[in-house]
Amino acid sequence: MRINNRYAIALFIIIAAHILILAKLVFFPYPELFVYSYLTKAGLLPYKQIFDQHFPGIMFFPINLASLGITTALTARYLHFAVVGTTQVLLFLVAKKVLKSPGKALLVNFLYLLWQPFFEGYVLWIDTFIPLFLLPSYYFLINWREHKISNNVFWSGLFLGLALLFKQVVAPLILLILVYVWFVKKSVRDALIYVCGVGLPIVALLYYIFAIGVWEDFIYWTVTFNLTTFAQMGRKYPDVAGFVKGMTIFGPALIGIFLCYLKKELKEYLLSLTLFFIASLSFVYARFDFIHLQPSIPFALVSIVIFIFSRYNPKLKLLVFVFIAISAIYFLPGFYRTNRGNEIKFFGNFENRLVNKVNGYVDVGDTIFALGTTPHIYELTKTLPPGRVFVFQFPWFMKASESKILHGIKEDPPKLVILDSEASVSGINLVSYMPNINKYVAENYIEVDNVEQTKLLLKK
Repeated sequence: MRINNRYAIALFIIIAAHILILAKLVFFPYPELFVYSYLTKAGLLPYKQIFDQHFPGIMFFPINLASLGITTALTARYLHFAVVGTTQVLLFLVAKKVLKSPGKALLVNFLYLLWQPFFEGYVLWIDTFIPLFLLPSYYFLINWREHKISNNVFWSGLFLGLALLFKQVVAPLILLILVYVWFVKKSVRDALIYVCGVGLPIVALLYYIFAIGVWEDFIYWTVTFNLTTFAQMGRKYPDVAGFVKGMTIFGPALIGIFLCYLKKELKEYLLSLTLFFIASLSFVYARFDFIHLQPSIPFALVSIVIFIFSRYNPKLKLLVFVFIAISAIYFLPGFYRTNRGNEIKFFGNFENRLVNKVNGYVDVGDTIFALGTTPHIYELTKTLPPGRVFVFQFPWFMKASESKILHGIKEDPPKLVILDSEASVSGINLVSYMPNINKYVAENYIEVDNVEQTKLLLKK
Protein backbone atom coordinates (compact mmCIF):
# COMPACT_ATOMS: atom_id res chain seq x y z
CA MET A 1 0.00 0.00 0.00
CA ARG A 2 1.53 3.34 -1.12
CA ILE A 3 1.45 6.22 1.36
CA ASN A 4 2.13 9.83 0.35
CA ASN A 5 5.41 11.09 1.82
CA ARG A 6 3.75 13.87 3.76
CA TYR A 7 1.42 11.41 5.49
CA ALA A 8 4.33 9.10 6.24
CA ILE A 9 6.22 12.02 7.79
CA ALA A 10 3.16 13.03 9.81
CA LEU A 11 2.76 9.44 11.06
CA PHE A 12 6.46 9.32 11.99
CA ILE A 13 6.07 12.55 13.99
CA ILE A 14 3.06 11.14 15.84
CA ILE A 15 4.92 7.92 16.65
CA ALA A 16 8.01 9.82 17.79
CA ALA A 17 5.87 12.07 20.02
CA HIS A 18 4.07 9.02 21.43
CA ILE A 19 7.35 7.30 22.33
CA LEU A 20 8.73 10.53 23.80
CA ILE A 21 5.66 10.85 26.02
CA LEU A 22 6.03 7.27 27.22
CA ALA A 23 9.74 7.85 27.87
CA LYS A 24 8.82 10.68 30.23
CA LEU A 25 6.36 8.55 32.20
CA VAL A 26 6.81 5.94 34.89
CA PHE A 27 7.43 2.52 33.35
CA PHE A 28 5.56 -0.48 34.79
CA PRO A 29 6.74 -3.81 33.36
CA TYR A 30 4.90 -6.70 35.01
CA PRO A 31 7.36 -8.96 36.92
CA GLU A 32 5.64 -12.05 35.50
CA LEU A 33 7.09 -11.28 32.07
CA PHE A 34 10.60 -11.62 33.48
CA VAL A 35 10.39 -14.41 36.04
CA TYR A 36 8.17 -16.74 33.98
CA SER A 37 10.44 -16.45 30.94
CA TYR A 38 13.55 -16.89 33.10
CA LEU A 39 12.23 -19.99 34.86
CA THR A 40 11.04 -21.52 31.59
CA LYS A 41 14.48 -20.97 30.08
CA ALA A 42 15.97 -22.53 33.24
CA GLY A 43 14.02 -25.72 32.53
CA LEU A 44 10.95 -25.46 34.78
CA LEU A 45 7.81 -26.79 33.15
CA PRO A 46 4.92 -24.35 32.65
CA TYR A 47 1.76 -25.27 34.60
CA LYS A 48 3.41 -28.32 36.25
CA GLN A 49 6.18 -26.39 38.03
CA ILE A 50 5.26 -22.78 37.20
CA PHE A 51 1.67 -22.40 38.34
CA ASP A 52 -0.17 -19.79 36.28
CA GLN A 53 -3.52 -19.25 34.59
CA HIS A 54 -2.40 -17.59 31.34
CA PHE A 55 -1.82 -19.16 27.94
CA PRO A 56 1.92 -19.39 27.06
CA GLY A 57 2.25 -16.22 24.98
CA ILE A 58 5.75 -14.77 25.25
CA MET A 59 6.45 -16.32 28.65
CA PHE A 60 6.12 -20.10 28.49
CA PHE A 61 7.18 -21.15 25.02
CA PRO A 62 10.84 -22.06 24.36
CA ILE A 63 11.06 -18.80 22.42
CA ASN A 64 10.21 -16.22 25.06
CA LEU A 65 11.39 -12.87 26.38
CA ALA A 66 14.34 -14.39 28.23
CA SER A 67 15.52 -16.42 25.24
CA LEU A 68 15.21 -13.29 23.07
CA GLY A 69 17.38 -11.29 25.45
CA ILE A 70 14.62 -9.14 26.96
CA THR A 71 15.93 -9.60 30.51
CA THR A 72 16.38 -6.07 31.85
CA ALA A 73 14.13 -3.11 32.49
CA LEU A 74 15.91 -1.18 29.71
CA THR A 75 15.43 -3.85 27.05
CA ALA A 76 11.81 -4.24 28.16
CA ARG A 77 11.31 -0.51 27.73
CA TYR A 78 12.73 -0.59 24.21
CA LEU A 79 10.40 -3.49 23.46
CA HIS A 80 7.49 -1.43 24.79
CA PHE A 81 8.39 1.47 22.50
CA ALA A 82 8.63 -0.91 19.53
CA VAL A 83 5.24 -2.47 20.26
CA VAL A 84 3.51 0.90 20.60
CA GLY A 85 5.18 2.25 17.45
CA THR A 86 4.20 -0.83 15.45
CA THR A 87 0.64 -0.59 16.77
CA GLN A 88 0.48 2.99 15.51
CA VAL A 89 1.54 1.86 12.02
CA LEU A 90 -0.99 -0.98 11.97
CA LEU A 91 -3.69 1.37 13.24
CA PHE A 92 -2.94 3.82 10.43
CA LEU A 93 -3.26 1.08 7.81
CA VAL A 94 -6.56 -0.14 9.25
CA ALA A 95 -8.02 3.35 9.70
CA LYS A 96 -6.92 4.41 6.20
CA LYS A 97 -8.64 1.38 4.68
CA VAL A 98 -11.87 1.91 6.62
CA LEU A 99 -12.07 5.70 6.36
CA LYS A 100 -10.70 5.89 2.79
CA SER A 101 -8.55 8.84 3.80
CA PRO A 102 -4.99 9.03 5.16
CA GLY A 103 -5.83 12.37 6.77
CA LYS A 104 -8.72 10.89 8.74
CA ALA A 105 -6.51 7.93 9.61
CA LEU A 106 -3.95 10.31 11.09
CA LEU A 107 -6.67 11.72 13.32
CA VAL A 108 -7.15 8.20 14.70
CA ASN A 109 -3.39 7.97 15.28
CA PHE A 110 -3.40 11.33 17.06
CA LEU A 111 -6.25 10.24 19.31
CA TYR A 112 -4.32 7.04 20.07
CA LEU A 113 -1.30 9.16 21.00
CA LEU A 114 -3.58 11.17 23.28
CA TRP A 115 -5.43 8.36 25.05
CA GLN A 116 -3.27 5.24 24.93
CA PRO A 117 -0.93 6.40 27.74
CA PHE A 118 -3.92 7.40 29.90
CA PHE A 119 -5.32 3.86 29.95
CA GLU A 120 -2.15 2.50 31.58
CA GLY A 121 -0.28 2.65 28.32
CA TYR A 122 2.93 3.03 30.35
CA VAL A 123 2.44 -0.59 31.51
CA LEU A 124 4.00 -3.54 29.71
CA TRP A 125 1.82 -6.62 30.04
CA ILE A 126 0.22 -9.29 27.85
CA ASP A 127 -2.57 -6.92 26.76
CA THR A 128 0.05 -4.52 25.35
CA PHE A 129 0.87 -7.07 22.63
CA ILE A 130 -2.68 -8.02 21.65
CA PRO A 131 -3.30 -5.13 19.18
CA LEU A 132 -0.36 -6.45 17.14
CA PHE A 133 -2.59 -9.41 16.28
CA LEU A 134 -6.12 -7.98 16.37
CA LEU A 135 -5.41 -5.09 14.01
CA PRO A 136 -3.91 -7.27 11.20
CA SER A 137 -6.71 -9.78 11.70
CA TYR A 138 -9.31 -7.04 11.22
CA TYR A 139 -7.41 -5.62 8.22
CA PHE A 140 -7.35 -8.98 6.44
CA LEU A 141 -11.00 -9.61 7.32
CA ILE A 142 -12.22 -6.37 5.73
CA ASN A 143 -9.89 -6.95 2.80
CA TRP A 144 -11.58 -10.34 2.34
CA ARG A 145 -15.00 -8.70 2.57
CA GLU A 146 -13.98 -6.13 -0.02
CA HIS A 147 -12.15 -8.31 -2.55
CA LYS A 148 -13.48 -11.83 -1.77
CA ILE A 149 -9.96 -13.30 -1.91
CA SER A 150 -9.97 -16.37 0.32
CA ASN A 151 -6.36 -16.21 1.51
CA ASN A 152 -7.24 -12.97 3.33
CA VAL A 153 -9.63 -14.83 5.62
CA PHE A 154 -6.89 -17.38 6.30
CA TRP A 155 -4.55 -14.62 7.48
CA SER A 156 -7.32 -13.07 9.55
CA GLY A 157 -7.81 -16.40 11.31
CA LEU A 158 -4.07 -16.94 11.73
CA PHE A 159 -3.60 -13.64 13.57
CA LEU A 160 -6.56 -14.40 15.83
CA GLY A 161 -5.05 -17.82 16.54
CA LEU A 162 -1.78 -16.14 17.49
CA ALA A 163 -3.68 -13.75 19.78
CA LEU A 164 -5.27 -16.78 21.45
CA LEU A 165 -1.81 -18.02 22.40
CA PHE A 166 -1.56 -14.93 24.57
CA LYS A 167 -5.05 -14.78 26.13
CA GLN A 168 -7.92 -17.25 26.32
CA VAL A 169 -10.44 -14.41 26.19
CA VAL A 170 -9.81 -14.12 22.43
CA ALA A 171 -11.83 -17.35 21.98
CA PRO A 172 -15.27 -15.62 21.86
CA LEU A 173 -14.01 -13.24 19.16
CA ILE A 174 -12.74 -16.21 17.12
CA LEU A 175 -16.19 -17.79 17.24
CA LEU A 176 -17.94 -14.52 16.39
CA ILE A 177 -15.75 -13.99 13.34
CA LEU A 178 -16.41 -17.57 12.21
CA VAL A 179 -20.15 -16.82 12.30
CA TYR A 180 -19.48 -13.52 10.50
CA VAL A 181 -17.50 -15.22 7.73
CA TRP A 182 -20.32 -17.68 7.18
CA PHE A 183 -22.96 -14.94 7.39
CA VAL A 184 -21.26 -12.73 4.79
CA LYS A 185 -20.56 -15.32 2.11
CA LYS A 186 -22.27 -18.53 3.27
CA SER A 187 -19.26 -20.40 1.95
CA VAL A 188 -18.16 -23.60 3.65
CA ARG A 189 -14.82 -23.27 1.86
CA ASP A 190 -14.05 -19.81 3.26
CA ALA A 191 -15.21 -20.82 6.74
CA LEU A 192 -12.86 -23.83 6.62
CA ILE A 193 -10.00 -21.66 5.37
CA TYR A 194 -10.59 -19.32 8.32
CA VAL A 195 -10.64 -22.29 10.73
CA CYS A 196 -7.36 -23.54 9.26
CA GLY A 197 -5.78 -20.16 9.91
CA VAL A 198 -6.98 -20.14 13.51
CA GLY A 199 -6.06 -23.77 13.95
CA LEU A 200 -2.36 -23.57 13.05
CA PRO A 201 -1.28 -21.76 16.26
CA ILE A 202 -3.65 -23.92 18.32
CA VAL A 203 -2.10 -27.10 16.90
CA ALA A 204 1.36 -25.72 17.75
CA LEU A 205 0.18 -24.98 21.30
CA LEU A 206 -1.30 -28.46 21.78
CA TYR A 207 1.81 -30.12 20.36
CA TYR A 208 3.99 -28.18 22.81
CA ILE A 209 1.75 -28.92 25.80
CA PHE A 210 1.68 -32.66 25.04
CA ALA A 211 5.40 -32.75 24.18
CA ILE A 212 6.41 -31.45 27.62
CA GLY A 213 3.78 -33.62 29.36
CA VAL A 214 1.71 -30.96 31.14
CA TRP A 215 -1.74 -31.47 29.57
CA GLU A 216 -3.66 -32.06 32.83
CA ASP A 217 -1.90 -29.18 34.59
CA PHE A 218 -2.51 -26.91 31.60
CA ILE A 219 -6.24 -27.65 31.64
CA TYR A 220 -6.46 -27.15 35.40
CA TRP A 221 -4.75 -23.76 35.49
CA THR A 222 -6.04 -22.22 32.27
CA VAL A 223 -9.61 -23.52 32.47
CA THR A 224 -10.67 -25.09 35.79
CA PHE A 225 -8.81 -22.65 38.04
CA ASN A 226 -10.01 -19.63 36.05
CA LEU A 227 -13.65 -20.73 36.26
CA THR A 228 -13.55 -21.62 39.96
CA THR A 229 -10.97 -20.23 42.41
CA PHE A 230 -9.99 -17.19 40.36
CA ALA A 231 -13.60 -16.37 39.50
CA GLN A 232 -14.42 -16.42 43.22
CA MET A 233 -11.37 -14.59 44.60
CA GLY A 234 -9.55 -12.77 41.80
CA ARG A 235 -12.31 -10.80 40.11
CA LYS A 236 -12.00 -7.02 40.29
CA TYR A 237 -14.97 -4.78 39.48
CA PRO A 238 -14.75 -1.16 38.32
CA ASP A 239 -15.15 1.60 40.86
CA VAL A 240 -17.01 4.82 40.05
CA ALA A 241 -13.84 6.74 39.16
CA GLY A 242 -12.66 3.97 36.84
CA PHE A 243 -16.02 3.74 35.13
CA VAL A 244 -16.20 7.51 34.57
CA LYS A 245 -12.68 7.62 33.14
CA GLY A 246 -13.47 4.68 30.88
CA MET A 247 -16.47 6.52 29.47
CA THR A 248 -14.20 9.29 28.13
CA ILE A 249 -13.68 7.41 24.87
CA PHE A 250 -15.59 4.15 25.21
CA GLY A 251 -18.90 5.91 25.82
CA PRO A 252 -18.67 8.00 22.61
CA ALA A 253 -17.41 4.96 20.70
CA LEU A 254 -20.39 2.82 21.73
CA ILE A 255 -22.88 5.62 21.00
CA GLY A 256 -21.20 6.53 17.73
CA ILE A 257 -21.08 2.99 16.36
CA PHE A 258 -24.75 2.47 17.25
CA LEU A 259 -25.83 5.69 15.53
CA CYS A 260 -23.75 4.84 12.46
CA TYR A 261 -25.72 1.62 12.22
CA LEU A 262 -28.92 3.64 12.05
CA LYS A 263 -27.51 5.67 9.15
CA LYS A 264 -25.93 2.54 7.56
CA GLU A 265 -22.53 4.24 7.43
CA LEU A 266 -19.70 2.08 6.06
CA LYS A 267 -21.91 -0.97 6.48
CA GLU A 268 -19.32 -3.23 4.80
CA TYR A 269 -16.93 -2.47 7.67
CA LEU A 270 -19.16 -1.62 10.61
CA LEU A 271 -20.37 -5.07 11.70
CA SER A 272 -16.88 -6.59 11.77
CA LEU A 273 -15.54 -3.47 13.54
CA THR A 274 -18.28 -3.81 16.15
CA LEU A 275 -17.41 -7.47 16.74
CA PHE A 276 -13.73 -6.66 17.28
CA PHE A 277 -14.54 -3.67 19.48
CA ILE A 278 -17.08 -5.36 21.75
CA ALA A 279 -15.15 -8.65 21.99
CA SER A 280 -11.92 -6.86 22.89
CA LEU A 281 -13.76 -5.00 25.65
CA SER A 282 -14.30 -8.40 27.29
CA PHE A 283 -10.58 -8.41 28.19
CA VAL A 284 -11.50 -6.24 31.16
CA TYR A 285 -14.22 -8.60 32.39
CA ALA A 286 -12.23 -10.67 34.90
CA ARG A 287 -10.24 -7.80 36.44
CA PHE A 288 -11.05 -4.17 35.75
CA ASP A 289 -7.68 -2.53 35.20
CA PHE A 290 -7.06 -0.01 32.46
CA ILE A 291 -4.25 -2.09 30.99
CA HIS A 292 -6.87 -4.67 29.99
CA LEU A 293 -8.59 -2.00 27.86
CA GLN A 294 -5.53 -1.62 25.62
CA PRO A 295 -6.73 -4.14 22.98
CA SER A 296 -10.02 -2.28 22.51
CA ILE A 297 -8.67 1.29 22.33
CA PRO A 298 -7.77 1.20 18.58
CA PHE A 299 -11.24 -0.05 17.63
CA ALA A 300 -12.92 2.49 19.91
CA LEU A 301 -11.01 5.35 18.27
CA VAL A 302 -11.75 4.16 14.73
CA SER A 303 -15.44 4.01 15.71
CA ILE A 304 -15.33 7.57 17.06
CA VAL A 305 -13.72 8.98 13.91
CA ILE A 306 -16.20 7.10 11.70
CA PHE A 307 -18.99 8.81 13.62
CA ILE A 308 -17.37 12.25 13.51
CA PHE A 309 -17.18 12.09 9.70
CA SER A 310 -20.55 10.38 9.25
CA ARG A 311 -23.69 11.93 7.80
CA TYR A 312 -25.28 12.10 11.22
CA ASN A 313 -26.64 15.28 12.84
CA PRO A 314 -23.74 17.81 12.91
CA LYS A 315 -24.80 19.13 16.32
CA LEU A 316 -24.64 15.66 17.86
CA LYS A 317 -21.25 15.02 16.28
CA LEU A 318 -20.02 18.35 17.65
CA LEU A 319 -21.33 17.37 21.08
CA VAL A 320 -19.33 14.12 20.98
CA PHE A 321 -16.22 15.97 19.87
CA VAL A 322 -16.62 18.56 22.64
CA PHE A 323 -17.19 15.79 25.22
CA ILE A 324 -13.92 14.09 24.25
CA ALA A 325 -12.06 17.43 24.23
CA ILE A 326 -13.37 18.40 27.69
CA SER A 327 -12.54 14.92 29.00
CA ALA A 328 -8.98 15.33 27.72
CA ILE A 329 -8.63 18.78 29.29
CA TYR A 330 -10.04 17.54 32.61
CA PHE A 331 -8.30 14.16 32.99
CA LEU A 332 -5.03 14.22 31.06
CA PRO A 333 -3.11 17.00 32.88
CA GLY A 334 -3.66 15.28 36.24
CA PHE A 335 -2.65 11.95 34.76
CA TYR A 336 0.65 13.31 33.46
CA ARG A 337 1.41 15.15 36.72
CA THR A 338 0.88 11.93 38.67
CA ASN A 339 2.78 9.57 36.36
CA ARG A 340 5.66 11.59 34.98
CA GLY A 341 9.16 10.65 36.03
CA ASN A 342 11.90 8.11 35.36
CA GLU A 343 10.83 5.51 37.92
CA ILE A 344 10.71 1.89 36.76
CA LYS A 345 8.40 -0.18 38.90
CA PHE A 346 9.96 -3.34 40.39
CA PHE A 347 13.42 -2.25 39.19
CA GLY A 348 14.15 0.64 41.53
CA ASN A 349 16.52 1.47 44.34
CA PHE A 350 14.91 -1.01 46.74
CA GLU A 351 15.28 -3.91 44.32
CA ASN A 352 18.90 -2.98 43.59
CA ARG A 353 19.75 -2.92 47.30
CA LEU A 354 17.90 -6.17 47.89
CA VAL A 355 19.74 -7.91 45.04
CA ASN A 356 23.09 -6.74 46.40
CA LYS A 357 22.22 -8.06 49.85
CA VAL A 358 20.98 -11.40 48.52
CA ASN A 359 24.07 -11.85 46.35
CA GLY A 360 26.16 -11.53 49.53
CA TYR A 361 24.59 -14.74 50.87
CA VAL A 362 24.02 -16.91 47.79
CA ASP A 363 25.63 -17.85 44.50
CA VAL A 364 24.17 -18.15 41.00
CA GLY A 365 22.02 -21.29 40.77
CA ASP A 366 21.37 -21.51 44.53
CA THR A 367 17.89 -22.09 45.92
CA ILE A 368 16.20 -19.16 47.65
CA PHE A 369 12.61 -18.42 48.60
CA ALA A 370 10.80 -15.08 48.35
CA LEU A 371 7.90 -14.93 50.79
CA GLY A 372 5.50 -12.05 50.13
CA THR A 373 8.05 -9.93 48.27
CA THR A 374 9.83 -9.29 44.95
CA PRO A 375 8.70 -12.38 43.03
CA HIS A 376 11.20 -11.76 40.23
CA ILE A 377 14.14 -11.89 42.67
CA TYR A 378 15.01 -15.28 41.14
CA GLU A 379 15.58 -13.69 37.75
CA LEU A 380 17.41 -10.72 39.25
CA THR A 381 19.82 -12.94 41.21
CA LYS A 382 19.91 -15.90 38.78
CA THR A 383 18.72 -18.28 41.51
CA LEU A 384 15.94 -20.87 41.63
CA PRO A 385 12.86 -21.46 43.82
CA PRO A 386 12.85 -24.43 46.24
CA GLY A 387 11.75 -27.73 44.76
CA ARG A 388 11.79 -26.03 41.34
CA VAL A 389 8.17 -24.95 41.81
CA PHE A 390 6.97 -21.36 41.61
CA VAL A 391 3.77 -19.37 41.90
CA PHE A 392 2.93 -15.70 42.26
CA GLN A 393 1.75 -15.44 45.85
CA PHE A 394 -1.65 -13.88 45.25
CA PRO A 395 -4.36 -15.23 47.58
CA TRP A 396 -6.20 -17.04 44.78
CA PHE A 397 -3.00 -18.80 43.69
CA MET A 398 -1.94 -19.75 47.19
CA LYS A 399 -5.31 -21.29 47.96
CA ALA A 400 -4.67 -23.75 45.15
CA SER A 401 -0.93 -24.30 45.52
CA GLU A 402 0.34 -23.63 49.07
CA SER A 403 0.80 -27.33 49.81
CA LYS A 404 2.91 -27.84 46.67
CA ILE A 405 5.10 -24.84 47.44
CA LEU A 406 5.56 -25.99 51.05
CA HIS A 407 6.47 -29.48 49.86
CA GLY A 408 9.14 -27.94 47.62
CA ILE A 409 10.55 -25.94 50.54
CA LYS A 410 10.78 -29.04 52.77
CA GLU A 411 12.29 -31.26 50.06
CA ASP A 412 14.76 -28.60 48.87
CA PRO A 413 15.36 -26.17 51.77
CA PRO A 414 16.27 -22.74 50.44
CA LYS A 415 19.67 -21.33 51.32
CA LEU A 416 18.05 -17.96 52.00
CA VAL A 417 14.48 -16.76 52.67
CA ILE A 418 13.43 -13.22 51.81
CA LEU A 419 10.37 -12.21 53.84
CA ASP A 420 8.03 -9.23 53.80
CA SER A 421 5.27 -10.06 56.25
CA GLU A 422 3.49 -6.76 55.52
CA ALA A 423 3.14 -7.20 51.76
CA SER A 424 -0.41 -6.92 50.43
CA VAL A 425 -2.40 -6.79 47.21
CA SER A 426 -5.78 -5.07 46.93
CA GLY A 427 -5.62 -4.57 50.71
CA ILE A 428 -5.14 -8.31 51.38
CA ASN A 429 -2.09 -9.40 53.36
CA LEU A 430 -0.26 -12.01 51.28
CA VAL A 431 1.44 -13.95 54.07
CA SER A 432 -1.91 -14.50 55.79
CA TYR A 433 -2.86 -16.76 52.87
CA MET A 434 0.27 -18.87 53.43
CA PRO A 435 -0.08 -19.83 57.12
CA ASN A 436 1.66 -23.20 56.81
CA ILE A 437 4.58 -21.80 54.84
CA ASN A 438 4.88 -18.85 57.22
CA LYS A 439 4.88 -21.19 60.22
CA TYR A 440 7.57 -23.44 58.70
CA VAL A 441 9.81 -20.46 57.91
CA ALA A 442 9.35 -18.99 61.42
CA GLU A 443 10.32 -22.32 63.01
CA ASN A 444 13.34 -23.04 60.84
CA TYR A 445 14.88 -19.71 59.78
CA ILE A 446 16.32 -16.74 61.61
CA GLU A 447 16.78 -13.12 60.49
CA VAL A 448 20.33 -12.12 59.61
CA ASP A 449 19.81 -8.95 57.59
CA ASN A 450 17.16 -6.65 56.15
CA VAL A 451 16.36 -4.07 53.51
CA GLU A 452 13.72 -1.72 54.89
CA GLN A 453 10.87 -4.01 56.08
CA THR A 454 12.08 -6.97 54.02
CA LYS A 455 13.99 -9.52 56.09
CA LEU A 456 16.71 -11.93 54.98
CA LEU A 457 16.66 -15.21 56.87
CA LEU A 458 19.11 -18.12 57.03
CA LYS A 459 18.42 -21.64 58.26
CA LYS A 460 18.79 -22.03 62.04
